[in-house]
Amino acid sequence: MKTKKAAVLVLISLIVYLSVFTLATSAYAEQTVGVKEGDWMEYDITVTGTGSMPPTHDVRWMRMGVLVVDGAAFSVNVTARYANGTLGSAIWKFNFTEGNVEGWTIIPANLSPGDTFFDYYSKPTNVTIQREEQKTVLGATRAVTYGNDSIRQIKEWDKATGFFIGSVEVAQNHTDENGWYYDNLTVTCRAVATNIWGRQILGLEQSVFALVISGLVLGVVTLVSALIIWQREKMTTLSLRYPLLAKRAIPAVIIVGVVVLGATVIPAIWMDMGLSNAAVNLIMQSFWLSLILVSMGFRKTSKYFVHWFLIAAVVIATLVSFASVIMMWSPSDSALGGYISSPIKIAELVTHSVLSVPAIALGVWFIALWYPNTTAFPARSKRIVKLMVILWVLSYIAGVVGYILDYTTLLLVY
Repeated sequence: MKTKKAAVLVLISLIVYLSVFTLATSAYAEQTVGVKEGDWMEYDITVTGTGSMPPTHDVRWMRMGVLVVDGAAFSVNVTARYANGTLGSAIWKFNFTEGNVEGWTIIPANLSPGDTFFDYYSKPTNVTIQREEQKTVLGATRAVTYGNDSIRQIKEWDKATGFFIGSVEVAQNHTDENGWYYDNLTVTCRAVATNIWGRQILGLEQSVFALVISGLVLGVVTLVSALIIWQREKMTTLSLRYPLLAKRAIPAVIIVGVVVLGATVIPAIWMDMGLSNAAVNLIMQSFWLSLILVSMGFRKTSKYFVHWFLIAAVVIATLVSFASVIMMWSPSDSALGGYISSPIKIAELVTHSVLSVPAIALGVWFIALWYPNTTAFPARSKRIVKLMVILWVLSYIAGVVGYILDYTTLLLVY
């Protein structure tokens, strides 16, 4: 009898053990990956306090881009800009089942307060989500969760994806596993850009809103200008009523006013609405392209001065814009990492440059061909302006495609 009772107790213990093990394993297996291939997040990092960071960890900007997702495992391309301005990159391997969460940078999705995730970095432990709140993050309302430990004073995650969006880590009188001593340092990290969601304007995500506005700008400016060209006889009559004005003064004043409005007022309006620099640039490029197309309409009607003046205004405005970007750029600019963070980004940069630089150069050549009372300008500029317009249009298309790839999910290629 004692033997049977012992056997029953062993059997019950084994069943209980297996049940607990199965439930624990199921809990980890059920924790889902909320990121997908192509998702990325960029961060600015500040370090304050006394002492210094290890050179290999003294990062000021970081970009995390998800590469391949396979069940509970996935890989992330991490690009970092260090305090000395150099760039580095590495592939991080995540696996939620095994507890590889890489310093809590990406955790399982849709965890609520009281839920836990497994971290097997130095000592296996279950990390508990402490609280949740609705918060505006990069222009959109997101559910944000929080957690912490002795080093990570604050860690914030986007609940739907598990991507961390901010952290405050304090190392005071601390020696890490590599023997580096931290005196009293505070490292603050904040998300500054992502393609996972966009700032919402009028119910639309920022990226989609910018595309819609760009299409409207291109269409409306071209249409209105076409109507003006068709009504050129009325403009001629108007100029004859005021003989003190040169025939070319009225269109020149109109053009200058439009260009000044486009170059100053329009960007300010969009930025006040919360659009990013990339979105504003897309809208402005649509505005410039519309003026170039309009100029070709004036050329068709033999209004060569207006044709030349429009293109000259656009080319000069573009050169001024490029010059201002170059003057403000520095080797430590965090945006540099975004341009070379992946093969597709490099391809976008090269393609856009190969098309836009020759287009601008041809535009400068086109401007130089004009001089007062010239009669040779139409013939001399014909091939140059055609090639310039073709390259400008192709450059614009490349820019739009690049914008869609970088800031929307309409073409999910990374």
